[in-house]
Parts: sequence; structure tokens; C-alpha cells
Amino acid sequence: MASSSRAETSGVTRKLVRLAIAVVLFIALYTGAWFYAASWLKGTLSQQLAASAQGMHSVSCSNLSVRGFPFRIGLFCDSVGVDDRPSGLSATVGAIRSAAQVYRPGHGVIEIDGPAQVRVTPDLVFDVDWDLLRASATAWTNGLDRASIAYDGLKGRLNVPSEAVSVGIAATHGEKHIRQSGEALDIAASFDALSLDLGDRVLPPLDVAADLTIADAAKWISAEGPPADVPLGASVELRRLSLDLGDGKVATLSGPLKVGDDGYLSGTLDLDIAGITVWRDRVSEAFPEVAETAAHVAQVIQGLSTGGDRAVVKLNVQDGTVYLGLFPIAFIPPF
Repeated sequence: MASSSRAETSGVTRKLVRLAIAVVLFIALYTGAWFYAASWLKGTLSQQLAASAQGMHSVSCSNLSVRGFPFRIGLFCDSVGVDDRPSGLSATVGAIRSAAQVYRPGHGVIEIDGPAQVRVTPDLVFDVDWDLLRASATAWTNGLDRASIAYDGLKGRLNVPSEAVSVGIAATHGEKHIRQSGEALDIAASFDALSLDLGDRVLPPLDVAADLTIADAAKWISAEGPPADVPLGASVELRRLSLDLGDGKVATLSGPLKVGDDGYLSGTLDLDIAGITVWRDRVSEAFPEVAETAAHVAQVIQGLSTGGDRAVVKLNVQDGTVYLGLFPIAFIPPF
């Protein structure tokens, strides 16, 4: 019996030793594979970045490194620059940190530090900074499946001296989401406490949210890429565009729209607005030059709502001109 017990113990010991050897070998092979992949990735990207500097479309990444061992792999740069010479566009941002799980390489996350600057020839400059900016994306060989971006404490200013334009923008929080939905493309965005500084006036903060679907546009984020004339000819289902002043004073637009071959919007929208008089006063204060039009529009809407302070009315959009009944009340520039 003792001999049999020793034999069984010896057999278990051999199995444990083999398992330990297998684990050690796996760890060694995995470690070697990770560092080989990291070295290859860094070398390949360094070559591509160096080559781009000699071309018309260049990208730079200072102090490029690949990190994340053992379960992640990601690119790190102290700063990033983009220069598209044909279009006259250039941009710089702060440090970038990215990561993808080794077992899920098609899904990546990224953090970007501010400040950032975008410049477009001849004199457009957009300076922007934020407290925190994070993005994520899911993609494979056929292109991007979905992507999201979220930020806190956004502050920026757009300056175009040749057009006498100087606009400041701020938001406490914002999000953008985009995804393929069959053949369509879903887009959603929101801004919390969005405010605009127009130089001679500052618009009061409001919450903005948009949710829409563009038919037959999934290919825009696929490997095929968008057509050269995007978004001309696009059919859009605007599920919701809301502007919220707080205290229940919300204006919401929804309905189908079409972008014509000339870039002008056409379609029919439902406007659901609560707090008509508050909206009238806010618009009149922010844009005194249209105060008379705002008062007239508010009067028409109140008439359609039998004198109440909330109404649901139909807006018709024809080649960029927005009509309330027979009256043109706004114009949307072409895309």
C-alpha cells in the first residue's frame, strides 16, 4: 500500500512540474511576443511618421513609445501635430495616451491632453482646452464600427480676423457618439451648460442634445470612406434636437430632412416649445436686431396654441428657408 501511495504522489508531482513548466514557457513566449509586437509597432510607426514629414500630409508624435505590458498595448506621445499642406490645415494637441486590450485589439481607448490649436489658411485659428478628454472606438479591417468622445470643462475661441469673427465657446460637459446601424449611420451629441461669447454679447448657457440617423451612410466610417461630396444628397431623420434653458423651458425639433445637391436643407419639422415668452425674451436680449421678428414669431406660435405658453407647431424647410405657416422665420446656410 505504501508503494502504491508513493507512486500516486510521484505521478501528481510530475503533473504539477509539467504544468509549472508549461506556465513558465507560456509566460516567456507571451512576454517575448508582446515586446516583439511593441518593437515592431513602434518601428513601423516611426518610419511612417518620418516619411509623412516629407510629403503633403504629415503627422508628428514627439517621444513616441509603446506601453501597457502585460495585458494592454498602446501608443504614447508627449504631443501630436498634423499638417495637411494642400488644404492649409494644421493642428497640434498635447500628450496622447492610448490603450487596447491584448485579447480585444479592435477596441481602443485614448486620452488627450490640452491645449489644442487648429489653424486653417489664411487666418482661421481655433484655440481650445479642456479638463479631461477621453475617446473610444471599435474598429476592424472593414473600418470603424462605432466611436465615442466625452470631455469636461471645455473652453475655446475661434478667431477669423479677415471675417471679423471671434467666437468663444464653453461647456461643462459634452459627448459625441457615432455608430453603424445596418446601412445607416447613427449620430448623437450633447452639451451641458453650453455658452457662446460673441464678443459684443454672451449668450446664456443652455443644454443642447441631438440624436439623428443618416440613411445609407454607414459606409462613411467604413474602410470605403465617405464620398467626395458628403453630405450632399443625404437623407436625415432628426429624432430629436433639444435646447433646454432650465425650469422646463425646452424647445425640441424632430422630423425628416434632405440635403439637396446644392447643399440646402429641405424637409418638415415638428417644433415642441415650452416657455414661449421666455424664449422670445432670451432671443430678443441676445440678438436685439431680430427682437421684432422674435416677438412676431412668438405671437404666431401662441396663436396656434390658443394663447398658451406651450405649443407644438409644424415648420417647413424649403431650400434652407424655414417657414412657420406662410412666414419665413429663419435661414439655414448650405453645407
